[in-house]
Amino acid sequence: MAQETESKKKRSPAVWILVVAAMLVFLLIVCVIVAALSGSPEEGTATATSQESEPTDAAAIPTATVLEPEPTMVEATQTATPQATNTPPATSTPEPTVTPGSTDTPEPTNTPEPTDTPIPPTATPDGDIIQPGTYLVGIDIRPGIYKGQAGYDLFDSCYWARLKDLSDSLDSILANDNSIGQFYIEVREGDKALETHCRLAFLDPLPGPPAEFPQGVVPGMYLVGIDISSGTYRGQAGDDIMDSCYWARLKNVAGDLESILANDNAIGQYYVEVQPSDFALSTACDLERVGD
Repeated sequence: MAQETESKKKRSPAVWILVVAAMLVFLLIVCVIVAALSGSPEEGTATATSQESEPTDAAAIPTATVLEPEPTMVEATQTATPQATNTPPATSTPEPTVTPGSTDTPEPTNTPEPTDTPIPPTATPDGDIIQPGTYLVGIDIRPGIYKGQAGYDLFDSCYWARLKDLSDSLDSILANDNSIGQFYIEVREGDKALETHCRLAFLDPLPGPPAEFPQGVVPGMYLVGIDISSGTYRGQAGDDIMDSCYWARLKNVAGDLESILANDNAIGQYYVEVQPSDFALSTACDLERVGD
């Protein structure tokens, strides 16, 4: 027992030296790893030497040499610095518009009072003149002889009609004509109405004869002893019926068939003998008085 105890006492210092050396090596390795991770390389090699904690009479304790790994070269990465963006210039805020003040309302002007303008007297219609239209006999117009004036061909003629009623039928017509030139119409008391497309003048009384009768007449109607004198008249028409000339001696100017004493559609040269007893002469052509 004494020998075993003594042998243990002799081996105890060596064991502790190995333990301490192992711990130092472990701490050194840990330091190297931490330095490598932190990026701080250290140059050279670290050597761990065993130090004797206590002087012994034993042989020298061997030391372990630890080679540190070469530090790795880490290239520095260039970090792109963002460029400053162009900030748009500040927009100008529009200035507030000036609201115009209220305008001065013009004062009302004094409107002059209307003056009393004298109204001219209206013209009194001539009862002896009638305008185109239809007139009741005895109410609108008087019976008697009316005189009118038209053109000298059919296109410028004037239509008129004596009516026995206002039914507007053919049976209502007592007499009618498309008169040319100067013409006369006798409206009778028994007529219902008179229709005319021309202006007419009422003759009351009939005019007197002129100082001298004309020796020639143009197309129209003429009262014997007032417009023309009786006698022989000569005319000239065409050579066929289309160019003939109508004439009629009349006992009145009522315009019906009973008014006609004699008539013809003359062609070429012709003559008309007007009697003193004739009331009127109607001609569609020019006539020249050539004898009594």
